[in-house]
Amino acid sequence: MIPTYVTGYPTGDEKGTYLALEIAGMDIYACQVKLKGDNGKLAINQYQYKIPQDLASGDDFAVLIDYVVECISDFLMRVGTQDLFVYPMAVSFGFAIKQTRLDTGRILSLGYGFSYPNGVGVDIVELMHERIRIKGLPIKIVAIANDSVCTLLAHAYQHPTTRLGIVHSLGTNCAYYEPVKNVTKLKDQSVTRDTDMIMNTEWCNFGSSRRTLPCTWFDRKLARESINPQFHVFEKMTTGIFLGELVRNILIYLVDRDILFRGESSEILNTAHSFDTSYMYVCEADDTDTLEDTRIVLEDMLDLSKTSVGDREVVKKVCELVGTRAAALVGASIAAIVQHMTEKGIGMNEEGYAISISGSIYEDYPSFHPRVCKTLKDLIPEEIAMKLSVGVVKHSRIVGAAIVAMMAEKIAAMQS
Repeated sequence: MIPTYVTGYPTGDEKGTYLALEIAGMDIYACQVKLKGDNGKLAINQYQYKIPQDLASGDDFAVLIDYVVECISDFLMRVGTQDLFVYPMAVSFGFAIKQTRLDTGRILSLGYGFSYPNGVGVDIVELMHERIRIKGLPIKIVAIANDSVCTLLAHAYQHPTTRLGIVHSLGTNCAYYEPVKNVTKLKDQSVTRDTDMIMNTEWCNFGSSRRTLPCTWFDRKLARESINPQFHVFEKMTTGIFLGELVRNILIYLVDRDILFRGESSEILNTAHSFDTSYMYVCEADDTDTLEDTRIVLEDMLDLSKTSVGDREVVKKVCELVGTRAAALVGASIAAIVQHMTEKGIGMNEEGYAISISGSIYEDYPSFHPRVCKTLKDLIPEEIAMKLSVGVVKHSRIVGAAIVAMMAEKIAAMQS
């Protein structure tokens, strides 16, 4: 559990103009969000930039940050600025940061294809402020925003009873509210003790012990062949970058035992990560008599020779089993957080509370949401389940980051 230093709850009545910046892979998203109050009304102005490949690595991390600041400058020219007004901004990064205050954090690792040896250990906000001052931009970075926190707050601005935020896409994470008095890791002693803080669970790391999660031989094979064996086990069992690969490993296993495709594979199927997770959606949803959509995936996309209806039925079942288990694990994890919050009396009132979820797996995989909800309802008392609602949030990360900036202003005002 990692403190995020975001305390309190949005009401949906706050107003103001806030900026957000997200670096996700090789993409930069700049966003202006105008909060209009009136139960969570807002307007969004967003622009996307690409990081050139030649800036993915180098000797000086400041060169990359200079490019990011140039993108911010271009965005401000597009949306316009008011004279003598300094815009609060929250930043959301796709690499690991050790946060010690709401607006302070040092880079632990870059990841996502970036290689800057002098980038590790950098205070990212301090460096960005330095380059922003040189550029003369009317911006103050007031917060570092975590993806799951952004999902929570993006939903909470329009649904103030939201208490959990979950990201489930290529990776996975969860954030929830915890009373500050229970948080023993706080470095910033100025944080008010009689309020609630959003906690970052980093549940993607769950299951590093081989006996914590119900791993199969296929899970262990995938883990051994990954770039970080024995880490992020929960993520490897549930998220988009790995589910298709689990299915592929199972299909190859069945081929090698002459159970599937008459014992014949293809060069494409033999290639790691060739069975895209989106193929699972297609196969599971295929309700044609001869499973024609599944045939197209196998023969046209994976270059397998003529497949039988029986082959396609097996593939569809494998996709269903892998997808069902992933959803069940996510549902069980949500249930554990809900149980903790219920036992501690966090968040629940007569109206209950909402859970917000974002991410391509959750949004695009048709059967994922009902399976998660079924597991959740099976594992928590009925009287609690009746008070929960689950909302799928789009554009959550960048909008939520702007709302984090708004929350940072509220926190600063309360502390002054």
